[in-house]
Amino acid sequence: MIGTPSKKPGQAETERGLAGDIRTTWPIPWKVRLFRACARPVFRILFHFLSRIEIDGLENVPKHGSYLVACNHISIYEPPLVLAFWPRILEVAAGVDVFDRPQQGRLVRLYGSREFDRELLESMVTMLKAGLPILIFPEGGRTHSPGLRQAWHGTSYVAARASVDVVPVAVSGTESLGDAIRGRRRAPLRLAIGPALCAPSIDLRSPRRKSALVAHTETIMRSIGALLPEAYRGVYG
Repeated sequence: MIGTPSKKPGQAETERGLAGDIRTTWPIPWKVRLFRACARPVFRILFHFLSRIEIDGLENVPKHGSYLVACNHISIYEPPLVLAFWPRILEVAAGVDVFDRPQQGRLVRLYGSREFDRELLESMVTMLKAGLPILIFPEGGRTHSPGLRQAWHGTSYVAARASVDVVPVAVSGTESLGDAIRGRRRAPLRLAIGPALCAPSIDLRSPRRKSALVAHTETIMRSIGALLPEAYRGVYG
């Protein structure tokens, strides 16, 4: 869910700072800002009402600057959960299939979403350089059941391009939330935040870049796995 720019996709504005340096900015429409300001507290209330939520590791959230938030993705509930309780407003990279779901597609568009593709990777780099933190799901889609699956390397690529840290986040319990709601029960949910992983030093022009991206992706996913119960770790157990 990347804030829809007023210019062409991937094209950022520029402004001159007090010291005369040129830095990029990313325009976010006022309708998107208004929706986010209203939706986040509403979803916090809903999650507290529908579940027993536990949040660990808030002290690990960077106080300022840009970074990537890398989270596991079991169900439709992880994105709104993280967005609602994160101390800062996050941009989000959304999969193409999300837009085909009537209700969820409507929400992500209101949030200011754009489809995740190669062009968006470039936009993400620009946004990170503009100081915006971004939520991303390295697995590329929902697993539908506990257990991490093999991740794509887009997270490591963007982190290397933008020279930003990656904050690992693990969510557990969401796979049973739907059944609990239908059964009028409050499901236990846990959101765990780990220490930020330093920006990777990867030469993306090197013939060895792929192995370096694979290694950093492995580090990210094992950091997420370490925050999860053993049954949720899947291929990174």
